[in-house]
Amino acid sequence: MNVYLLTLILAIAIALGATALLQALSRTRLLRGPFGRYAAHRPKLGGVAIFLAFAITPFLASAISSEASELFAPKSRTFLGFLGACSLVFLTGLFDDWRVASWQQKLVGQVGAAVAVYAAGYRIEQLAFPWGGAIDIGWLAPLVTIAWVIFFTNAINLVDGKDGVAAGVSILAAATLAQVASHSEHPTIALLLVALAGGGLGFLPFNLPPASSILGDSGALLMGFVLGALSIRGSTGVSDAFFIGVPVVALGFPILDTVLAVARRALDRSHPFQGDLDHIHHRLEVLGLGPRGILAVLYALSVLFSGAAILLHYVDYFPMELAVLGALVVLVGAILTKLGYAVSLWNSHGVVWLRRKAPFLEPSPLEVMPSPPSDGESAD
Repeated sequence: MNVYLLTLILAIAIALGATALLQALSRTRLLRGPFGRYAAHRPKLGGVAIFLAFAITPFLASAISSEASELFAPKSRTFLGFLGACSLVFLTGLFDDWRVASWQQKLVGQVGAAVAVYAAGYRIEQLAFPWGGAIDIGWLAPLVTIAWVIFFTNAINLVDGKDGVAAGVSILAAATLAQVASHSEHPTIALLLVALAGGGLGFLPFNLPPASSILGDSGALLMGFVLGALSIRGSTGVSDAFFIGVPVVALGFPILDTVLAVARRALDRSHPFQGDLDHIHHRLEVLGLGPRGILAVLYALSVLFSGAAILLHYVDYFPMELAVLGALVVLVGAILTKLGYAVSLWNSHGVVWLRRKAPFLEPSPLEVMPSPPSDGESAD
């Protein structure tokens, strides 16, 4: 059996069994408390199930398959170190699911895990671009690497606002990055990404709307952290240059939603870590889509980003790569316009202030200032 298929099946089975077992136990006093205040109805089991699948599957696959053992065994000690960093992020999220941590507490855990990943050798030291060439970022390497990992750790958490969204988007991104890593001669990284995708697939049936279990911060932060860290090694070529375009496009949807969140909060002078009800999935809901409709649209969008990332990786012809990137820009622009972001950002506090400073952009008296974002998700 193909080693990646075996890994996928094992990870699905472990996550599926762990979620079913934990869901049954969450109805008892034994596990009701640790999984948060919603445990009696929708326990936050995703993080536990996915962490177990991701941690156990590579060892189990190595015990079953000699091919998996050849790929994984030489790097098993390195994986244990990486798993330690994952554990820190997982426990940070689990604490938030249980007690509700402040953003400062969560950031400390994420920074600690990102530093551990950098120390383990997952580093962005040279950046390669679709048009060719690479730049050495020198002393900025630690800062860029840590910022990269933390960004994606939180990006997946930000899109975790509707049932099935964060898990499904992460599965698609992990599968895409696994294909890229395998073709880039990083088979062990590909195997780990397949294990992550399998863990997500095993949990997903419980998370589709109406969800009986939810991902929680422990699951969303963990999946974002693993994707961010492994994308570094998986997208690094033989020259040790990090091909930034592929993971950026593969994770295009969470990046888009995160950049929008940061931009609108900055322009409306609200706290960047204060949750709101203005994410892309909220705007789709305003348009009248139900939970499954929202999921279908966001999965389709993620598939488009994944396909574009694969094209960028395999097509070594800059005009074609430029066409792919241009099509994505047009698509994103159309989506933002359809969802009303172009208008709301144009009429935000910050942009209106700039327009008043520039006479030729001064707003007319008929333009109405947008209402401040409503208080919503306290942890996104």
